[in-house]
Amino acid sequence: MENIVIIGNGIAGVSAARHIRKLSDKRIMIISGETDYFFSRTALMYVYMGHMKFEHIQPYEDWFWEKNRIELVRGYVTQVNPDIKQLIIDGSRALHYDKLIIATGSKSNKFGWPGQDLNGVQGLYSKQDLDLLEVNAPNKEVCKRAVIVGGGLIGIELAEMLRSRDIPVTFLVREDSFWNGVLPNGESQMINEHILEHHIDLRLGSNLKEIVSDGNGKVKSVVVAETGEEIACDMVGLTDGVSPNVDFLKDSGI
Repeated sequence: MENIVIIGNGIAGVSAARHIRKLSDKRIMIISGETDYFFSRTALMYVYMGHMKFEHIQPYEDWFWEKNRIELVRGYVTQVNPDIKQLIIDGSRALHYDKLIIATGSKSNKFGWPGQDLNGVQGLYSKQDLDLLEVNAPNKEVCKRAVIVGGGLIGIELAEMLRSRDIPVTFLVREDSFWNGVLPNGESQMINEHILEHHIDLRLGSNLKEIVSDGNGKVKSVVVAETGEEIACDMVGLTDGVSPNVDFLKDSGI
């Protein structure tokens, strides 16, 4: 029987699996290192804000996969050898495929800022990021201020999430008005006003220069490139876009 392997259990990988199952009887395996089951990524914010529990953002019942004969494998693919149609999972387990679908989504951009790998610095994309946010910013006692870098949709979501727990937020946006590459001027200005009304310290035309360590591997502040101002903070959200999550393919020839 032909073995179809899908790397990634996000919306793309799961949609592919469902459609292949509708059309064929082939063996289907989905490999994911993120979670056991598919979940709605855009709803992660509602879990942090207390509107939903994590199990509520899983669109399918746990029995769905077995019923549809979609095998779920938990682990990270570390290597792909297309010449012999083989994957390596977690550096050790080998798996054969006849057809391979790569649906590994994205990862948060890091642009080489000094201090970007310090504790307390994170993106918001994966379930692991959500778990990390509960460590870095569980409440305003632990996180006295957060700085968000990058004025897109994920940045504004993160700001709303943090404000739901009364954590003070400084928002560094490179553009001179929020999301003005997408929105007309008037609408962009309305959103600027709305952000400020929600007590978010919106800094337009501002870029990150560096993230400063407290000397013990944790963030203590950021420096704004344009002014040199140092802003004390306990958490930095890097939301300056995403890039394809394909590092594991670099020596594969794909």
